Amino acid sequence: MYRTWRAATAWALTLAVMATMTGSMMRHHVASAEGAGRSITVKARLIGWVARRDGFYLYPEGATVRLVVSTWPNLLGEEVRARLEWRRAEARWRLLDVTSTTLNRDSRGAFLVRGLPAGYAFRIRARVPAGQDHRAGRSPWRYFRVR
Repeated sequence: MYRTWRAATAWALTLAVMATMTGSMMRHHVASAEGAGRSITVKARLIGWVARRDGFYLYPEGATVRLVVSTWPNLLGEEVRARLEWRRAEARWRLLDVTSTTLNRDSRGAFLVRGLPAGYAFRIRARVPAGQDHRAGRSPWRYFRVR
């Protein structure tokens, strides 16, 4: 009887932990309903910035902007694409570059952006295309400026 109770308690604890994790993951951008299979959560963060102002990460001129991407669940060997757009003040966003990389065994990848001119606003996001067993997923936009 004790083993049955212990197994039931462990199962309930597992469900509680999963519910907590699901609630915290909902703050991140979860995949849309395209494709079949499980949903993918894509997180992206900018590294190396020196300040934040008006929702933009600020980088000094000549700096390398690094976007670190991670996915949940693990997608070892999957391709992730980054879309980089730019604009001048009061203008529309324009595509600057699309590049891709392969996720490592920790389901992480990185994108480096170099040689950006000062005085423009940029935004970047990562996207994992739909696969056979999962839906497509993408991160929210990350906005930055080079000063």
